[in-house]
Amino acid sequence: MFASSILVFFLFGVAFVLALVAATVLLFGREKPQEFVVINQITLEELSGLWEKEKRGTIDIEQLVPLWRNKKKITPVEELPKLQNKRAAEFMEKIFEWSFFNKFPEQKAVCGQILKLLDREGECSSVVNIQNDVEGSWDENTFRLLGRTTLLDHSLNVAEQVVQLFSDANDWHVIPDTMVAALGHDLGKLESVRGYLYSTGEHAVAAGRPLAAIAGFNELRRKDEILQAIKLHHKRPLGLLGKTLKQADQKARQIELEKAALQSDTKDTNSVDESQVPDRKQQEIKSVAIQQAQQDIYDESGGADQKKSKTEKPELMDISGWFDVTGFLDELKPHINKMFGRKFLAFSMADGYVYFQAKVLEDAARKMAERAGNMEIATMGQRDESMRSVLLSIVNHLRADHDVIARGLIKDNYFGGYFNVTRKIGKPMKGYYTPFHAEAFGSIAEMEQGKPKMLRDIVKVSPYMDDADM
Repeated sequence: MFASSILVFFLFGVAFVLALVAATVLLFGREKPQEFVVINQITLEELSGLWEKEKRGTIDIEQLVPLWRNKKKITPVEELPKLQNKRAAEFMEKIFEWSFFNKFPEQKAVCGQILKLLDREGECSSVVNIQNDVEGSWDENTFRLLGRTTLLDHSLNVAEQVVQLFSDANDWHVIPDTMVAALGHDLGKLESVRGYLYSTGEHAVAAGRPLAAIAGFNELRRKDEILQAIKLHHKRPLGLLGKTLKQADQKARQIELEKAALQSDTKDTNSVDESQVPDRKQQEIKSVAIQQAQQDIYDESGGADQKKSKTEKPELMDISGWFDVTGFLDELKPHINKMFGRKFLAFSMADGYVYFQAKVLEDAARKMAERAGNMEIATMGQRDESMRSVLLSIVNHLRADHDVIARGLIKDNYFGGYFNVTRKIGKPMKGYYTPFHAEAFGSIAEMEQGKPKMLRDIVKVSPYMDDADM
């Protein structure tokens, strides 16, 4: 009996141990499935922010898990397109470095594509001589000087001026769209485009075709405004983008002109024996050529739509922000009795008057306005109706406050008048002049003494009364 009890107890113990082993296997022996762990990145700034918030040097790993799971991966650094032209490659690097492109990746990409196109095809001339094109009316000398600049270099020059103009005005947010316009404004001059609108129309209009083929351009929000600015960059653009593009184009051309003229001077110097005195007449002709090129650059008479009735009278405007009487007269004085080949812009007469062509007044006004930062005046074309208002305001100021203008020779509500210039030999010449009192520029005797022979042949100047006076 006792033995039976021991056996039962032993069997019960074995069963208990086996059950305990089975339970252990079930609870701990089963292999857990491997979880998929997503590892994302967070910035050091975010991590340090958590540390600072907790005011301690350690942080529980559980607090970082939500950041890892919800934060998007950091975008890898964009790879710069490879360009052959060194300057284009350097400008591409700037586009990827400039902070104002950070919020405008679409414009950055389009600028990169335009640069690649210019890198491939932009070694052509930056000026064109095609019938019906605005540049087709330019002087031959203008083509010779500005033709030394390639289309690629001119486009980059304009783009650099855009950055400069907007940086000075602190309008950084407008740069990306205007940069697209600057790099693409002359794409109509590419050889590959000449089979389309280029041969019969204007390069500014033809530029729209290669631009539309640029990946991402048609998706730009301000695409239409960019195209409009390009079409009108030789005329009267609308809006800040368009006006800035025109200013940048003109400033770039002026720089290119000065550079070409300097190179021309260097070549002339190297080609002449140092013992010889430079030909003064050649220098005068060269000066006239440069002035003609400047007129072509700043002239915006791009078609019949730009013309206004001559009966419209200019209106007075506020010039106090940039105009200075002394500085203005100093700009005019060097032109008195100065000959450019057989041409002249101003001359004195023994009766105490000095007569200036309107062009001299315009150029002086632009220079003063540019020095004062007034680019609206500085970039006005010579046929811009607004320039007449500028000249009227200047002459009215000189007439009323300084008695510099010869009031008896022109009407009070005009900035000049037509005059008959009688010479010893030949028919009288008719010209439009603004008459000044000679005392404003110094001694009339000295002016007359240094007068060239051709101007000494002028014996009389008399007003030509005509209702067409401006």
